[in-house]
Amino acid sequence: MSSGTEIKVRCKLFRTGYCRQLERMARRDAPLRPASFYSLAALIRHPKAGYLLFDTGYSTHFFRETSRLPYLLYRWAVPVVFRKEEALVEQLKALGISPEEIRHVFLSHFHGDHIGGVRDFPGASILCSREAYDHIRGMRGLRAVRNGFVPGLLPPDFAKRVQFVEEKEPFPFRDRYGVFETVFDCFGDGSLLAVRLSGHAPGQYGLFFVDEERGPTLLCADATWSMAAVRKQVEPHPLTFAVMGGGREFRRSFRQLMEFHRLNPSVRIFPSHCPEAAAMAEGVEG
Repeated sequence: MSSGTEIKVRCKLFRTGYCRQLERMARRDAPLRPASFYSLAALIRHPKAGYLLFDTGYSTHFFRETSRLPYLLYRWAVPVVFRKEEALVEQLKALGISPEEIRHVFLSHFHGDHIGGVRDFPGASILCSREAYDHIRGMRGLRAVRNGFVPGLLPPDFAKRVQFVEEKEPFPFRDRYGVFETVFDCFGDGSLLAVRLSGHAPGQYGLFFVDEERGPTLLCADATWSMAAVRKQVEPHPLTFAVMGGGREFRRSFRQLMEFHRLNPSVRIFPSHCPEAAAMAEGVEG
């Protein structure tokens, strides 16, 4: 079994638009002022498996699918600032990477700001949690909106392309890093490890790997929105829990994330909406 460190990958973060919300919603001790929460996606290049995306961010599909009720309520609740050139597919094209070169898409969970661009990569296999998919499968209308899900964002052949991480080989991550007992080896070589971080949404998973430049890295999705919150050990504002899949489970994952950071301070952790991560990401200037 690989130690999870022999095979290294290359990772690049991208900003794909942002929403405006009070900074205190992400960290209860933060100022009561508006802040920009970018939606980040990542391009990962595996030496053998090729290109993989971690989430896909916002896209023109998101705005088309939320242009009418009831899904328009999603956009009203979370106002988004986005330009079409910020779509991940467009940013990749600008780097000379075509949609056909993307071989895999890893979806951390099924909120609209994470699955907005899946349709732009029709040839990619899709990796996600069965737990997460079972939670939203068949959801429509107001129930979907309440769960942050927009059904039209998923491609019609999703069921044929999906692979569930729970069907992959378990990885003894806790033995090595001290935290997280539910971890799966996505490619069977220890290079990309799916880490269960449920709570913000049922069945949410992050992705752990060793980056050639940054070293050990965890993309933790929405297990927190701020690394400052992890370092200061401060939860989100109580109102934030009203839009989560489970407050108790979120707190459990958040506590695990804090412990992981304490035990493994050299591991870079990138939340999907963290200002610090956004400052390091690629983005369209304008």
